[in-house]
Amino acid sequence: MKRLITLICCALLSACASSIPPKENYLPQTERSGPAQQLRFQGSLKILPWTAQAPFGERQFFYRESAQRFAKDPYREWLASPAELITARSQSWLTSSGLFGQVLPLSSKQTADYQLNGEIIALYTDLQAQPYSLAKLHIRLSSANSPVILDTILTANVAINGTNANDIAEGLDRALASAFKQLESKLILLPSRQALS
Repeated sequence: MKRLITLICCALLSACASSIPPKENYLPQTERSGPAQQLRFQGSLKILPWTAQAPFGERQFFYRESAQRFAKDPYREWLASPAELITARSQSWLTSSGLFGQVLPLSSKQTADYQLNGEIIALYTDLQAQPYSLAKLHIRLSSANSPVILDTILTANVAINGTNANDIAEGLDRALASAFKQLESKLILLPSRQALS
């Protein structure tokens, strides 16, 4: 609780000239680095719009203060909903991975060989004794011939270097990157597949 009060007080002090402190907006910068993997899935992949379990679909940053107590930051938030942002980040990541013959643009109306459904189960920063950021994602990969190719839950938590807003945003970014790396590893272990068309 003390950490959250400190965060809010800092926001209030920095905006003391106005009656309502301005909101700060953040954008995840999760990018894949390194060489592409060997092609594992011939054909195209369509990433469907992600969903999020309540309350983690909201734009505000969420903080865990105890085992049961969570709080949302009234002054710091994502530039768009986490589901929208992670949809875009996952499309970019899987395109760079090289695991699929093609990852369709999000705006594409083309029918794909494979579909990926993603859900945010949790996305928050724990502000207890040893602060860390956590991303918990549910991933389901399917095709017309195989309703379930992969159905998995990915959990990643990373220690953060501080508790100011930039530290928290950067920690959530690294947690997402860690979860995407886990997804990539699981996809590599699946048998190679030919295009369906």
